[in-house]
Amino acid sequence: MADVAEAVVAGGRSRILLLSDFDGTLCEFRNDPESVQLAEPRRAALSTLARRPALCVGIVSGRRAADIRGRAALDGPVYYAGLHGMEILGPDGGFTVGQLAAYRGRLQELRASLAAAVRHLDGVFLEDKDLSVALHVRAAAPVDRARAEETFWALVSPALRAGRARVQRGHCVFELLPDIAWNKGNAVHWIEGNATRRLGAPMRTVYLGDDRTDEHAFEAVGDRGVTVIVGRAPSAAAHRLPDPAAVEQLLDRLVSLTADR
Repeated sequence: MADVAEAVVAGGRSRILLLSDFDGTLCEFRNDPESVQLAEPRRAALSTLARRPALCVGIVSGRRAADIRGRAALDGPVYYAGLHGMEILGPDGGFTVGQLAAYRGRLQELRASLAAAVRHLDGVFLEDKDLSVALHVRAAAPVDRARAEETFWALVSPALRAGRARVQRGHCVFELLPDIAWNKGNAVHWIEGNATRRLGAPMRTVYLGDDRTDEHAFEAVGDRGVTVIVGRAPSAAAHRLPDPAAVEQLLDRLVSLTADR
């Protein structure tokens, strides 16, 4: 953790853009996504960092942007990027990928078919985000998990081939999204540009994530910033932390190291 903190502040007096995934990075995973809330010590640390003139904070998640904002409830100017970056709420305005809403009807049709097909499988459930549909199998026994995955691919493959949807895989989740070429890496670039214009100076970007979806963000940041994978998954990130508890320690350390900014 100390090595990561030192890497973050290695740029001296340069401004810092601190971006992080939510589930699995800032918060521990739960079988029910609705039960996840940002722990108060982490909320306090991020809020402190967000209020500092030389720092900027954002959360980039597969959840809807408004959902992240409500669960994090951070003080200060913060960016919330939802749907893997396809919608962004920020202190200087928002952003939504063009044509996003046009996919709603197609995705809801697939949701209805999937719901009927997996309703008898214990521990398997669908999360309806209106503009995306996520099949969660974390709480399922291996046999039900395998059946759910088989059913999922059988039902969605025609839509994938027709370009009506795409699949984003994560930790024990398969998410149907609009077939739009936009990911967390694109969201990182958008936030970087807007934060730089708002604060009037280039920023050193730091990104923390735990999932396959975060690899796009790690690639976008590259060697010009600091990338941190949380957990044991293989990753292109330059640094690693074991779990969200270690992320909390990192945030506390950054609060101390940036006290004069």
